[in-house]
Order: sequence, then structure tokens, then C-alpha cells
Amino acid sequence: MYVDIHCHPQFKTFIGSEHQAERKNCWTNLNYDLDFKILDSQSSLSQLVNGQVKLAVVPLYALENVFAKAKLIQLAAGLSYNAKKRFLQKIEREAYGYFELMQADMNHLLSSANISPDKQFTLLSSGSQFDPTSKHLQIMLCAEGGHNFYDNGQRFGQTQKVIDRLLYFKLPQSPRLVYITITHLSHSEFCTHAFGMKMLKSNAFNPQGRGLSNLGKRFIREALSTTNGKRILIDAKHMSLLARQQFYALRAAEFPDAPIMASHMGLTGCSWQRKPVCKYKYDKKEACYEVTYHRQPGVLDTYFNSWSINLYDEDITEILSSNGLIGLSLDQRILGCGTPAEELVSPDEFKDTDFTPIVEPRLHQLRVEDYDDPEEVKAWHLRHLCNHILHIVKVGQPKVGNRVWKQIAIGSDFDGLIDPINYTTHAGAFKFLFGGLVEWLPRMAIHAGVDLPPTEVQQVVKQVIGENAVEFLRKNI
Repeated sequence: MYVDIHCHPQFKTFIGSEHQAERKNCWTNLNYDLDFKILDSQSSLSQLVNGQVKLAVVPLYALENVFAKAKLIQLAAGLSYNAKKRFLQKIEREAYGYFELMQADMNHLLSSANISPDKQFTLLSSGSQFDPTSKHLQIMLCAEGGHNFYDNGQRFGQTQKVIDRLLYFKLPQSPRLVYITITHLSHSEFCTHAFGMKMLKSNAFNPQGRGLSNLGKRFIREALSTTNGKRILIDAKHMSLLARQQFYALRAAEFPDAPIMASHMGLTGCSWQRKPVCKYKYDKKEACYEVTYHRQPGVLDTYFNSWSINLYDEDITEILSSNGLIGLSLDQRILGCGTPAEELVSPDEFKDTDFTPIVEPRLHQLRVEDYDDPEEVKAWHLRHLCNHILHIVKVGQPKVGNRVWKQIAIGSDFDGLIDPINYTTHAGAFKFLFGGLVEWLPRMAIHAGVDLPPTEVQQVVKQVIGENAVEFLRKNI
């Protein structure tokens, strides 16, 4: 049984047209004869079913204005529907508000709930409704980006109006949201975001501000409250390090029973008190500090990506201690498969979060060769996922004991325009993940110093690929 706690099956078909009647349904596989594979479908509903995914948590998402301007998004839209890019042009001109776009995105997904007898899914409003014996895919919803709730088109106007839009989703008759990621990859009125945009260039992607705003704090309180409806969890993904630290303090003081969600993460492999910083400089053009990292080694021939969008060791223990859940992304960049580019950091946060260069970086004891054989590359990418699982266990076990094995899941971020690991390039390949993890996890555990008896390997893998997420959702949603 596979569960994906963060994937976007409707994104690429949604942006193809502004008219629902012209859009292809969410079961459609969009595959093109191009070298740029991130434009192909990664988690269409058909791929999820073919990959034996039983449950998917799907983000509702309004495409941000800065993305609508990007040639990459325009290419994806043009490929998915052969029409002029009027929809993206209208988003760029702010003809559509973000809340309106989020609702249209939801309606587009739900329009594919019953296409034919073999193309159906069930929308769940609680984790207890999940049926592992159902022959149909089951879906729960979340929201990615606080901008979705802006009250004045694509802009923030009044706090109470934004809160009212959040409260709509807490009404008994409204669609249930599992969690909300309060910021994304561009400027947010809720908090400073962590830099995460490598492919596209715009100052709108550059972090500004200093942690949580008053709006962000109010929004978190209203979401986590149980006095105004059913609780909606807060996702730590995309928050800057300082914003995460402030969120942890707020939750611990006011909502200590609320688990922290980290939906589609990677790890830095280090403490936030000793980042593997090589050097930094202030970039006037970008209006940010530019940080260059040493490459942080993992187990055997693997690495971490030390960008602060990923979790530090202290993040891991904070999430685990809250009885939260860490979903691991299947993005090559997030998992550390490539050499990290420079990260941009908000100048208002730079000194608060300590980016002092280190004198003696950790280095691999093994020489890492470039793999030429495609099968070797696939196995190397899979080892990066194993490296992340084992690092969470190694960091978390002293704090929460063996419970740590039950707090790890998969949040692929498929169709979030990621470059996925070669072992699992789309949701249809999920069905091979069990065998791959069973092979590599125990082999790497020996080198990581993690105790993983052979008799427990298969059960642990079953938990990570599905059972942990189901148990978490049944308990908390």
C-alpha cells in the first residue's frame, strides 16, 4: 500500500486553459518527446492508480503571478493544450484572484472524480474514512501557499477577510483540508519563505522580511484552533528557518497537542548551529545574502542539500517530539543528488540564523565516482532517499525511541515541476519502491550505525511507504 502526502495530479491539466470545458481531465498523461522531462505528467490520477497508490493528499494551489510570467510555465501550459496562453496572461494581469484560482483548481480536480467505472476516486473528509480495501483511489485535500487566501484579488487587504476565507474550510459542510503550507516560493504576507527557486530568475523569488508576520501568527492560531471548527495542521515546508523557529515556539506555547506536518521535505544533514557554509556575500542586485555551501556528505556515496528550505537536525527533533510526520520529497535537488547552487537569504534574517563559515567541513571518506550506467544512477538516487530515512532515525531515536520509524512518510511533490529521482520518475513507478528500499535500507543502515534487524526490514518499509501516513491521518484528521 502506497500513500503520497503531497502530489499535484491536477496542476498541468489545469493551467492548459482558463475554461474548464477545454481542460483535459486529471487522468490524462501528458507526455512529450522532449529531453526536459519535468514537463511530462508525474502524478496524473492514472499514474497514481498504476503505481498502487491508495491515498493521495493533494494541494489546492493558485499559480502565483511570478510563475505565470515564466517561460517554463508557459511552455507547460502550451504543451498541455494547444491554445494561446490567454489564461496565464490573465493571471499575470491579475484578472483572476488567488482565492478564485484555488477554487477553480479544486473544481477541476473534483470534475475527474467519476469519469468512467475504471476512472473514479473518492474524496475523504477524515482519515477514519480511508478504506485500504477500496478498489478506487482515495484523496484528501490540503492547500499550498497562504496567498491562496488573499482577500483582494492577488493582494492582501484586510486580515479578517483572509481569516474568513480560512474559516470557510473549517465549516462542517466545506471540503476538509489536512494541512496548509502558509508560504511557497515567492514573497508572502504570512512569513519569510526559504529560497527554493533555481530554474527561474526574479526578485519575487528572493526571501525578504523577518520570520512570521502578525498575519501569519493570526492565521496559524485560527488554523490550529479547535474552537472555530476542525483543526487544520500547519506545514513547515517553505518557511524560512527563522519563521520555522517562531512557529515551533508559538505551537509549543499555545497548541502543544497539535502535531507539526512537514509534507515534502529534504534534510540538511546538519545542525542549524553548524551549517556547512563555505562563504557568503551580500548581493546588491538580489537584495539578499548569497550563501555558498560545502557539499554535506551522507551515508556511503550520498549527500544532503544544505539549503535552509530543508530540515536541520533540530527541526527533525521538534517535529518528531510533536508527534508530527515528515514526508520525504522525491526531488533530486532536495535529496542532495546534485551539487547545490548558492542560496539566497533574507538580509533581515541573516544574522539571526548564523551563517558563519566553518573551518573544517566534513568530507566523504569514500571517493565518489560519476556513474555512467543508468541502473547505477537509479540505485545512487535511491540511496539518497535511504540516507534521509536513516538520518531521521539516527537523529530522532535518542529523543522519541523507536517511534521514529512511524513518523516518516513519502511526500513526492510529483507535478510540482520537480526533477524526480531516476528510480521513481513518476507515480506509476511507486510500485517498485518497496523492493528497492528493502534491498538498500538494511545495507546502508549498517554504515549509518542504525540498528535494523533483517526480520523488521519489510515492516519498516511498509510503514514508510504508506502505513505511517494512514495512521497519522486517522489519528489527527
